Formats: sequence, structure tokens, C-alpha cells
Amino acid sequence: MTLRRQLLLGLLGVTLLCTLLAGACMYRKLLEEANELFDYELRTLAITVPIRGTSVAAATMHGDPEEVVAIQVWDPAGRLVYASTPRPLPAAPAPGYGDIAVQGEHWRVYLARRGNDRVQAAQAISAREELAAGVALRSLSPFLIMIPVLALLMWVVVGRALSPLRRLASLVAGRSPNALQALPSEGHPPELIPVVSALNDLLRRLEHALNSQRAFVADAAHELRSPLTALKLQMQLAERAEGSAQRKAAFEKLHDRLERAIHLVQQLLVAARHESMPRNRPMGKVDLLELAQSCVADRYVAASTKGIDLGIPATAIRAVIDGHADDMRTLLGNLVDNALRYTQPGGWVDVTIDHDHDLVCLRVRDNGPGIPAHERTRVFGRFYRGGGHEEWGSGLGLAIVASIAAAHGAAVGLHDNPSGHGLCVTVSFDAASVAVRATNLNNGEPPAEPNEN
Repeated sequence: MTLRRQLLLGLLGVTLLCTLLAGACMYRKLLEEANELFDYELRTLAITVPIRGTSVAAATMHGDPEEVVAIQVWDPAGRLVYASTPRPLPAAPAPGYGDIAVQGEHWRVYLARRGNDRVQAAQAISAREELAAGVALRSLSPFLIMIPVLALLMWVVVGRALSPLRRLASLVAGRSPNALQALPSEGHPPELIPVVSALNDLLRRLEHALNSQRAFVADAAHELRSPLTALKLQMQLAERAEGSAQRKAAFEKLHDRLERAIHLVQQLLVAARHESMPRNRPMGKVDLLELAQSCVADRYVAASTKGIDLGIPATAIRAVIDGHADDMRTLLGNLVDNALRYTQPGGWVDVTIDHDHDLVCLRVRDNGPGIPAHERTRVFGRFYRGGGHEEWGSGLGLAIVASIAAAHGAAVGLHDNPSGHGLCVTVSFDAASVAVRATNLNNGEPPAEPNEN
């Protein structure tokens, strides 16, 4: 049902309801006034009508049904000496006003004593109700007749009132997908200003998202071109290799290039998946200590192969946050993978959870080469890789970490390793929104592979 039709039916319904309520109130008021008037006439007839001779019949009111009054007279012996109706009514039990019922019909009566005689005037209550209903209906009939005219006027008025909404809809519908400029905020009724503001805000966010996607696609295409070109060249070198030793070295290099391309594609897919996720997804409970133990266990073999001591200190506390378990696993996995990639053989990497004033901090520390202070703000950009090292990477790891942390209301900081050479990456959560069990690993379950530092 259209909004115009809803408004029309609603307004007509309310108008008709108010008319009927007014008619009911008018009927009640008219009935009260009719009762007062006819009660007075009953009393007047009962005390003034002649009670002897044929003039009694002449005093009976004739005409409209609601004006018909029945007159009855009883002598001192209680005999009915006169009745104006062929069906006599019983006398009221006491003088004055009263109500009697005869064969299902209700009468209003007034009984008067005149000497030794009793005179009773009666009128049917249904006659009074018919009179009040007729007057009320005649009073409301002009309003009921005007309802079709009122409906037509409402249709026109509602249509004119909705015309700004139709203009706004046509303004939005007439735009191309690339026309994301803000809608003009002038010339709209006050009720449409919030709608226009919300649409403009949506257009701004949509333009930002599209620009980010375009930049992401352009950067991804650029970043994929280099490893794919290198992969093709390495395949050509392997094809032209002479001897088994040279061919083996070429295929090892080809395998390394392929690993880099696979890693880059995986990171691109993770970044794209995370950006496409709705921001208002329901969150669950994530135990940071269990997450750290799982990440350490998954990478312990790779760390041992490289001769790196990977583990969780015994001082780590258990903290439970509201978050997305898969996203937090990706965040911590990227941090640990970066630490393992850039830490030299024989080094160490620690994953821990601790307090820092009113914050709960997830930290990944290593004694690798670290990141120079002047590059620590730039490494969170997409596809940025600092110089000064020979390790390969996609340049997306820390950008993904920053995006996931922001979605969880956390902050990411890069600092020098407080225990000496290396880097410490800290993801800080507000302690007020984190359930913390202040027990360390000495009193609880040990990690998959504890650190022996």
C-alpha cells in the first residue's frame, strides 16, 4: 500500500470515527433533554387533564408516535374508569415518576393523586429514543454526505504534501552510479532534512568505500604484476637451466617466488574479506590467552625450523574480550608471522597478555631488527615495505592488523623492545570492557610451547 493511500485511509478513518463519536455524544445529550422535556409534560398532563366526562379523551395527545401519551384514571375503589389505550397499563406502585415494563416494552409514567382518584400519564421510552436518534442522524447527515468530498480533498492535499518526497526520489534515481556528490539541502521541507542528511552521509561513506576499493584494486594489480613477472622469468630460467644442479637451484628459486605470490594473494583475500564484512556484526567472547596458545602451537614447528624460540611468558594473564574470533586470529597470526619472518635465526619471539594501567594489552615482542621510528606510522599503509632487510613480504600485514584492531575498538602501537634490541607490537583494549581473570600461567594451563627465556 502506498504512503499516500495509507494517509488517506488513516485520515478518513479518524474523521469517520470522530463523526460517529460526536453522533453518539449528541444522541446521549438529546436523549437527556428529551427525557427532561417529556417528563415535565407527563407531570403536567397527570395533574391537569380532566378526569370526568368525554373531555378526557380529548386531552390525550395524538400525532407523532413519540408524542403519544397514554392516560389512565382509577376511582377510589381502585377500578379503572378510563384508559386511552386498548391495552391498559398497570399503575405505578407509588405516586411520582417511575418505570414499568409491559410485555417487554418499557414505559415512563407519572402517577398523581387528585382527590380520591389516581391519574397516570405514560409514554413509551422507545419513542423518546427514536426521537433523539432521528435528531442526531439528521444533524450528522451533512457531515456523512461530505465524506466523499472530504476524501477527494484529502487525496489532493496529501499528494501535494508528498510531492517533495517524489522530487527527492527522482533526484536520486536520476543519478548515475558514479555521481556521488551530496544532494542539495535547500528547498526541502523540514521533515525531509534528516533524510537528505542521512543520504548525503551515506553517499560520502559510499564514495570513500569506492575510492578505497579502486585504490586497493590498483595497488593489488601493481603488486601482483611484479611477483607474477618474476615467477614467469624464473620459469624461463628453469627451462633453460643446464645440468641438474643448476635446474635444482632454479626450481628452488621458483618455489620461493611461488610462495611469495601465494602469500600476497592470501593477504589480499584477507584484506578484501575483512573490508567487506559489516561493521555491526554480533560479537562473541574471545579468550586472548587461548588464542595466543593456539597461534604459538600452530607456528612452533616453523619457528623451531628457523631456530627461533617462540613461546608465551608465564606472567601472561587470561583476558576475555568481545570480538570476532576469526578476525582476532588473523590479527595475532599476522603479528607473529611478521616477527618470525624478520627475526634472525637463534632469536626469540614472545606473545603475552598483561595490564598497563587501565588497559589490557596483547603484545608480540621479538629481538629482531625492529622498525625505525620514522617508519612506524607508514608501515600501517597498504603495500608499504620498509627497506634495510632482505626478507620478503606483502606490505599488507600491519594494515590488516590496524583495520581489525579499529573494528574492535583497540589501538595498535609500535615500540622498542623494552628488554633490548627488537620490536614490541602492542594491541591495547579498554580494561573496563574486558573480562580479566588475574591469574598467570603458573596457576593455570601452560601454553602449547612455553618460552624458555
